[in-house]
Amino acid sequence: MGKEMAPTAQVDIVLVQHLLNYWDGRGVDMDQLWRVLDIDPQLPLPRWVLTDRVADAYDFVARELNDSLLAFDLGIYMAERDMPLQRLLRCAQSLKKGIEALIPYVYLSTGSLRYQINAVQNGAVTISVERHPERHVSPLQLAAAVVIMAGVCRNALGASYDLGDLCMHLPESEVSDRKRAEELTNIAVNKTDGFYMLEISREAWERPGPDPQPVLFKSVQRELIRQDQRFREHLELYAELKDILEMCLIRRNVTQEGVADQLGISVRNLQRRLRALGTTYQNLLDEARQGLSMKLICEGDMPLYEVAYKVGYTEPSAFYKAFRRWTGSTPGDYRQAYLSAISAISVEDE
Repeated sequence: MGKEMAPTAQVDIVLVQHLLNYWDGRGVDMDQLWRVLDIDPQLPLPRWVLTDRVADAYDFVARELNDSLLAFDLGIYMAERDMPLQRLLRCAQSLKKGIEALIPYVYLSTGSLRYQINAVQNGAVTISVERHPERHVSPLQLAAAVVIMAGVCRNALGASYDLGDLCMHLPESEVSDRKRAEELTNIAVNKTDGFYMLEISREAWERPGPDPQPVLFKSVQRELIRQDQRFREHLELYAELKDILEMCLIRRNVTQEGVADQLGISVRNLQRRLRALGTTYQNLLDEARQGLSMKLICEGDMPLYEVAYKVGYTEPSAFYKAFRRWTGSTPGDYRQAYLSAISAISVEDE
């Protein structure tokens, strides 16, 4: 039901800006939040933000606000923003047409999440929220994703919306006060044993929209296709640059001249491409160091001081400080946690 698309490693800054506006309005410590996202608010915002940093931001906000209704309040707020998801469903012939057209491109804004349309069961369609298995995803992020889709569907149905049309299925840990959550969203809520899902009645799924606009619908689709093409080009260049930087780190030659030579372009051209990516050479180098160090720590028993040298640090103390900034953990603790997790998986398989 709809083309599957693997989530990407980055989140569109448009979505992040809406999140920042909401969190700022809720009184979150924005100075701390900028640091979590690794964004300098004094500089132009990058075009995309790494998914792990966005997930860390969700976790930070969840701890700071400690609000049991946060996922529902945030979800409804985001459902009312003017983004392609909202525009597409508003002008679609039905929820079915709108959501099926949207699913292949949701990754453009969610990064590490995607929606999956499931087979019709018991007279209803279910849309599950799935996380990328190799990336950090916040529970608040997952719950809000369900509420956002539910809120957008509710708004798209307009005056024809009925309480029996939609039901949000969320883990019990995310629904401490179901009655208040339902009052806030005007959408039914059901507690689950761990999965995140939206249920849409078959009648609501196929019901004609209140204001279908085929021309506008096609226009929004074309916009999504253009965004998809730009994003793929961005990811290809981004991935190529990180691979080259990792190789340059191993060779201990991480000058911009060396990287530009690997790409077959001038340093000026490299800098122009970095600006188009919304990043800097130093940021990419930092990310490459992080990726290579985590790979070396997890894939072998190389001494940590040698890992530090391999990724470009002459002083192990500087490497340990950087690694704690990247992961919140020391290199030794990170390796031990990884080995413990591998050991636990091996025991389960026996």
